[in-house]
Formats: sequence, structure tokens, C-alpha cells
Amino acid sequence: MVKVYSINECPWCDKVKKYLKSKQIDFEVHNIEENDDDRLACEKLTGDTLVPIITANDKDYVLGFDKAKIDALLAS
Repeated sequence: MVKVYSINECPWCDKVKKYLKSKQIDFEVHNIEENDDDRLACEKLTGDTLVPIITANDKDYVLGFDKAKIDALLAS
């Protein structure tokens, strides 16, 4: 399952979500501003709370909106 860690009012988070939708990728949104468990999971995954974070396996992730890296992550 693809997960997107994001916050409110984040244009880069919105770009990631729109990009995934355009590729017809199902994903879950985990808002680290609104949910402490999501914030802790993001910190555990990356060591930080920078967003957007995209993960497909809860191990490898992409920080930010980088189409090539996102595509590579989804292909793996």
C-alpha cells in the first residue's frame, strides 16, 4: 500500500497526491499534523517530520515531489 505522509496547507503534498491520482495509484494519506501515530510513524521511517513522504513498503521512501524517484519507488 502506498502511503503519503503530509500536513495541511502543503502545496508539495497536494502535488504528490494529484500525481498519484493521475497515475491511478491507490494511496493512503497520513496527516502528521492531525494524528500523533502518523507523526511517529513518519519519524520512525525517516528520522524527521519533513513532508511529503511517499512510501510503498514502509521501508523505502521518497521525500518531496520528484516524479522520477516516485516512479522508481512504485516500480520496485
